Amino acid sequence: MPRTVPEIAALVRSGLSTLDAAPFASLFAADAVYEVPFRGQRIEGREAVVATLTAGGVGARAAGLTEAQVTTTLADSGFVVELVVSGPGIEFPSSVGLITVVDGEITSYRDYPDTSAASRFTRAVFDRFLAASVENRWDDLADLYAEDVVLEMPFTLPGMPSVTKGREELRRRFRAAASSRRITKADNVVVHETTDPSVLVAEFDLHQDVAGTTFAASYVMVLTVHNGLITHSRDYTDTAAAAERIKAWSPAGSTAG
Repeated sequence: MPRTVPEIAALVRSGLSTLDAAPFASLFAADAVYEVPFRGQRIEGREAVVATLTAGGVGARAAGLTEAQVTTTLADSGFVVELVVSGPGIEFPSSVGLITVVDGEITSYRDYPDTSAASRFTRAVFDRFLAASVENRWDDLADLYAEDVVLEMPFTLPGMPSVTKGREELRRRFRAAASSRRITKADNVVVHETTDPSVLVAEFDLHQDVAGTTFAASYVMVLTVHNGLITHSRDYTDTAAAAERIKAWSPAGSTAG
């Protein structure tokens, strides 16, 4: 016997409360459609819809969101679902969705997100980036980047890579740098929103300790975030000065790779 609309609503509420599409993934019809009218997005087919919702949940958790308060209201042809997402120090209304049910299957999910919340979402990722940096949690820092991330450092010295591609290469470089220096604090942090809510510009100083001697380096980052992960970053700092300091204090007279 097909599931009733209240049963389907309960499963959707259970899954969305933990930002996980798995509890209701099997309820989508083979030709189900997921639409985000505010963004002109239309996804067709069960597998593609579930993949899109799953990616959204993964991204939300990567941004520090851990759960959602979910309200469902039954309607003639399905139900309405309202989300308020939250995490440590974060809470905001996220979206309202209209879900259509036919013969015990979800045939349509029209999602209307709070597009103004996207910039807060991007800021949450940057805040986690800065916290992981200051606490020298290098694996956690690497995990904030997308698998195919591109990181550019336009001010690098000759012979040093100005472009790094891929999360695992970044992880290797973070670990290598950790062997020669330690971040102690960040200050003078200024974050600028842009007309694109997935992009922010951040200014900050990182205080570092190398061989018992401390110095501060100023940074400007142009950060792009999609699905809760950093997909692209342009990092500007006085790389030459920092490299010379590290070289002078390193027993081997060289910098970390």
